[in-house]
Amino acid sequence: MEVDLAVVADGANVSQEGKLNILGVFDTIWAREFPFRHAAMVFVLRVRADFTDRGVHQMQVRLMDADGAQLFKAEGPLKVPGGAPGRPSKPHVIMGLSGITFPKPGDYSFEVLVDDRHMRSVPLYVMGAAAGRPREEMA
Repeated sequence: MEVDLAVVADGANVSQEGKLNILGVFDTIWAREFPFRHAAMVFVLRVRADFTDRGVHQMQVRLMDADGAQLFKAEGPLKVPGGAPGRPSKPHVIMGLSGITFPKPGDYSFEVLVDDRHMRSVPLYVMGAAAGRPREEMA
């Protein structure tokens, strides 16, 4: 099993046809002041699993700061359906996150673990207004 897609975005959904739709992918948040409370975002994850990975796995997603402090943690089952041998299945997770507070500017990351094995780090940069971003583009 491997993570083949992991992003932070404004929104995501799955169509009636089973297509994963992602809107507004980003890796940087611009804030006027700290601590900064981000109203809403989604963390989207898709894994590529083969026939031998079928079943239920334990998944954890943690949002960490550069010093190793945890801002957020979610855990639960990741269900991998059995598919035809030789054909991967691609289960996905759309995790809505509201009101995450970033205490200071800096480097953050979403850490993805499946069955206690680290699978992926997804960086998220939180920048202050002093970093030079135009005022109209700040959160």
